[in-house]
Amino acid sequence: MALLNRHVIAMICRKLFATLPLIALVLTSIDADAKGRPRVLVLRTEGTAISDKTRVKLTKQLLRAARRYKRYVSIASRQDLVEEMFAFECTEPGVECLAKIGKKYRANRVVYSEVVRTRAGVLNWSMRVVIVDPKKPSASRVAQSTQQVLASVNAAKEAARKGLVVMIGPVDLPHEQAVRPGSLIIRLVGGGVALVYANRQLLGRTSVSGLRKKLAPGRYKVRVVRAGFQEWSLVLDIKSGAITSEMVELMPTAKVAKSVKPGAAAKPVLSRWWFWPAVAGGVAVVGAVIWAVTRSDDDQSNGVVGFSIDSADAHKDPIFVAP
Repeated sequence: MALLNRHVIAMICRKLFATLPLIALVLTSIDADAKGRPRVLVLRTEGTAISDKTRVKLTKQLLRAARRYKRYVSIASRQDLVEEMFAFECTEPGVECLAKIGKKYRANRVVYSEVVRTRAGVLNWSMRVVIVDPKKPSASRVAQSTQQVLASVNAAKEAARKGLVVMIGPVDLPHEQAVRPGSLIIRLVGGGVALVYANRQLLGRTSVSGLRKKLAPGRYKVRVVRAGFQEWSLVLDIKSGAITSEMVELMPTAKVAKSVKPGAAAKPVLSRWWFWPAVAGGVAVVGAVIWAVTRSDDDQSNGVVGFSIDSADAHKDPIFVAP
């Protein structure tokens, strides 16, 4: 008897331990919604083909998928489906029974899910949504139902989302919020005028008080350019509604003297490429002149010169006649 009691106590402890995550989800569920949004009750996943731990995981994934619908308030049941049905003396989870359970939680819709193993050993996860009529539960109806093959527990997240999309519809798109621009302030040390660029786009010129521009949130490569100074650049993150300020100090550009190749000034004239051609040309010119003068002298003939000492006979002296 003592051994049996220990076995029962151990089984109860395992059950409680397996349902602890669901208890946490229930505690975080919202019991009332000030905006009057419809309430969706997510029942614990049923199925004898899976363990209690797997049932808890599937229920958590289904509840998280339901909470993606912001137009609804998704809550989790506090007990297993069998216990919920026992309170209303239900023998099977029909539409009327599920509607009574939903009315208990003041829910407008009830999500019921069950995992069944086929003869081929494949797990099928079936779901259905019941629209609750609080005044007359028997008038409630099934809005939609779906069935998916559950390949593994790791695929439960995607399966839960797909199932709810079929039964409830697409997830609400988040409302687009206006993005506030950020501000960029560039100041120069010592003042002066410089051009400021952001991602190759000219923002403007700095003044005595600097430059202030509004930019969309993001990462920018900011460059500050000024004649006679080295370029300044930095990657800055502009955040929405925030002010990013930078004090920039530009360094003067160093004057670089023209570099002279070592040994170029000491190179001898005789090794210049143009020296010997010039010498050869000069020799040729001089030789041509000498040849021309020498040839003209050879063609002349010798003449005869006669003269007299007596001046009275000077008229009789012969005159040199060139041939």
